Amino acid sequence: MADRPTESQASALINANCVDFARRRIEPCTLFIERGVIVKKMDGRNCRIRSIPTVDLGGQYVIPGFIDGHTHLVPEGIGMQRLDLGRCRSLDKCFQKITANIGKSEFVFASSWDETTWRRGRVTELDRTALDRLSTTTPIIMRRVCGHCAVVNTAALRRIPDHWKIVDRKRGYLYENVALNLNEIFVPGEDMLVKAVRLATTKALRLGITSVHEISQPRYLRVLQKERNRLNVRFSVYLTEKHHEHAVQTGLRSGFGDDWIRFAGTKVFIDGSLGARTAALARPYAGSRMRGNILMPMSRLRRIVRSAEDCGVQLMIHSIGDRATEATLQVLKDNIARQNQLRHRLEHLELLSREAIDDLRRFNIIASMQPNFVRRWQHQGSLYEKVIGERYLGMNCFRSILESGVRVVFGSDCMPLGPLYGIEGAVLHPSSCGRLDTATAFRLYTEAGAYATFDETRKGKLQAGYLADLVVLDKNPLEEKNLTGLKINAVMVGGEFGYVGGTFAARKK
Repeated sequence: MADRPTESQASALINANCVDFARRRIEPCTLFIERGVIVKKMDGRNCRIRSIPTVDLGGQYVIPGFIDGHTHLVPEGIGMQRLDLGRCRSLDKCFQKITANIGKSEFVFASSWDETTWRRGRVTELDRTALDRLSTTTPIIMRRVCGHCAVVNTAALRRIPDHWKIVDRKRGYLYENVALNLNEIFVPGEDMLVKAVRLATTKALRLGITSVHEISQPRYLRVLQKERNRLNVRFSVYLTEKHHEHAVQTGLRSGFGDDWIRFAGTKVFIDGSLGARTAALARPYAGSRMRGNILMPMSRLRRIVRSAEDCGVQLMIHSIGDRATEATLQVLKDNIARQNQLRHRLEHLELLSREAIDDLRRFNIIASMQPNFVRRWQHQGSLYEKVIGERYLGMNCFRSILESGVRVVFGSDCMPLGPLYGIEGAVLHPSSCGRLDTATAFRLYTEAGAYATFDETRKGKLQAGYLADLVVLDKNPLEEKNLTGLKINAVMVGGEFGYVGGTFAARKK
């Protein structure tokens, strides 16, 4: 990856079809760009332009760059260099891939297994003893796709310090904090981190993503800073909760930074995931008495909220289950003003009561949600039905939440990365409570995300004064029939094309 080109002095995109998702309109337009910013938008395709370079888009469709409201791009890039079990359709296939990699490095770190896609083998057959059959000397780590659960062999278990919580040493299962932070135990080298940034940002750009709300840690942030002049995706960074106190003591406030790397706030975990059966539910999981776990005492959350309010730091709070969300909202209601000036946000919110939706609206709390999960797991016979039964139909009710007056932001959580994938999930939602029209789904993955990081006057629209971050599509995105097979032909960030597809049709003049 070469250094990012200097933001262009002046150029124009002509013969474009500009899409306005808020007004549900498409208008022939010309965009004038200078120093990475749209300086003028003119109606009509064939404006006479002299003395500056132009790109003729030939009637292709232009939309604002996608803003992914919840990512782990650096871990995604690390995973791209390790063993990926995401395509394994049986437990035996997972074992075969792991066995083939034993001896190639100090340990085998395999990620993204998803038992709901296995045609053979059950998760009950996966434990420390099963992995010990593969090797008793090479540490083996198998982390589930959600990141909230991992299984290790005895050699790896010996590397897990005693202070880590929720470790089942008999069965080799790791949950929550230890599973999410395995890269602090099995540490990637500096070269791997640099390559991770380059791989993941390249992948994101090809998917039309120009900005991300990235959950991170200081070491990853330092690598982003090191790579700053090569970045082709903009980062709003949320540091995990254990770094909150140090961040505020050093004077960090939400918004510190620039258009490429900015400190956005603190990420807090309240519960786990549905796949790991650790999300905190009001009613038990299907076929079980378990209701999941609230991972943080509310007294601790209360102190963090008060600190964030005092120090000007936005909170991004992970809360999937309805029980977790109701407890979290009670703390927020008691400790923030109704206007929510810092724009605190709750992540995932997959199960919500009517009362919780009302509280989100009354306190102007952002609902950051993942339509990618809907397409992947929220259909008959898939993960969500298996873990919570018929309740799965009332999950991720984007439409009902929006109609209640709550601000909703879309993101992928890298499961998988890809706005178009998620948009199709929202448009084809299995329940009317969540099903959106295409214009709304696209708006939640573009314009809406800008509000969450106080960028609504800089990102998410094709208007004068906004950053020249945009995506060129081959078909009209407002027509639902075009969603399947919709192609990203080119992606511009800061006035420069960072990605151009093989079929991109444009003429430079």
